[in-house]
Amino acid sequence: MFAIDVTETEAAKHRLHAEQEFTKSMLNHYVDGVAAFDQQGRITAWNRVMEALTGWAEVEALGQDVFDRLPFDRESLPGHIVTHLREGARRPRFHQPFSLDMPSRDFELTAVPLPHADGAGSAGGLLMLRDVTERNRLHASAAQFKQQQQRETFRMVLMAQEVERKRIAEALHNGVGQLLYATKLHLEEAPTNPAIAAEALVLLEEAIKATRNVSFELTPGILEDFGLAAALQKLAKSIPGGKLRLHLYLSGLERPLPKVLTVAIYRMVQELVNNVVKHARATEATLHVAYEDDHVHISMEDDGGGFDVPATVGSAKGIGLASLYNRAALLGGEFELLSRPGRGTIATVTLPVISEDLEPLGRVGDE
Repeated sequence: MFAIDVTETEAAKHRLHAEQEFTKSMLNHYVDGVAAFDQQGRITAWNRVMEALTGWAEVEALGQDVFDRLPFDRESLPGHIVTHLREGARRPRFHQPFSLDMPSRDFELTAVPLPHADGAGSAGGLLMLRDVTERNRLHASAAQFKQQQQRETFRMVLMAQEVERKRIAEALHNGVGQLLYATKLHLEEAPTNPAIAAEALVLLEEAIKATRNVSFELTPGILEDFGLAAALQKLAKSIPGGKLRLHLYLSGLERPLPKVLTVAIYRMVQELVNNVVKHARATEATLHVAYEDDHVHISMEDDGGGFDVPATVGSAKGIGLASLYNRAALLGGEFELLSRPGRGTIATVTLPVISEDLEPLGRVGDE
């Protein structure tokens, strides 16, 4: 008879079993999907979250090839990461995003190499899948809310600017303009010196015209009365041909636009035209404004001297250009500027048409 004391062996088995159960319990209570595989790519661990994500139970996953059970294939980006671990990569890859159609869900993969006990090479890898769909949705919602806030702020700023422009225009029209007009009538009715009176009348006529022009630029009544196309046509006609030959092409503007966008487009075109007239040293320019595919496209091209875009936008001279960039961004669009010294300039604006509206801005008379 032989007797062998297996007390320590049985105790070791119980400890190992307890450790395995503890490890399994930890994995099953982990919020992320967890899987481990050996150097041959056979799955050695598979928790409940991974079961829910893939539809494969633990007993169906253990011992199987990792790519037969993972919810992505070898050719995907996370698949390449798993392959690198199997090939002995020792550098962990954290938070690799990817998406699945199950239905559409967003995930992050954390891949950690498992070294051999002797520290030489890799014995497989540990994968953690985190469902970040809700987090991404919240981030997107927060970004959208922030964008809406910016847009609303811009709407309010634009409204305040237009109200102030209207107030100044009315002051010019009803105050200075009427006073000048009354002075002209008095000079016409009671001239003391015909020559001096004639000169005074010419000066007064110019002053009245200038006041009306300023009043129109501040609050163009035609924009409220007849729409964007008519206002842009009048703006183009107001440019003296001796200063700049401006060719205007309009398309789709007979369709209604939100009032805040209408005003913004007019102001941006006004800024583009003024920039060409004042700074471009151009003889000819072409302006396109088109409404198509739920976007308004603005293009301004001139044959002027051109300029260094980054240097100009970053300087005090580029305040108007910076304003165009900001306005386009706040409206959810884009402003692009291409220019080379001696080669002219092309400015383009693309604005989405969003169903937002403002109350009528009011107008100033054209007496």
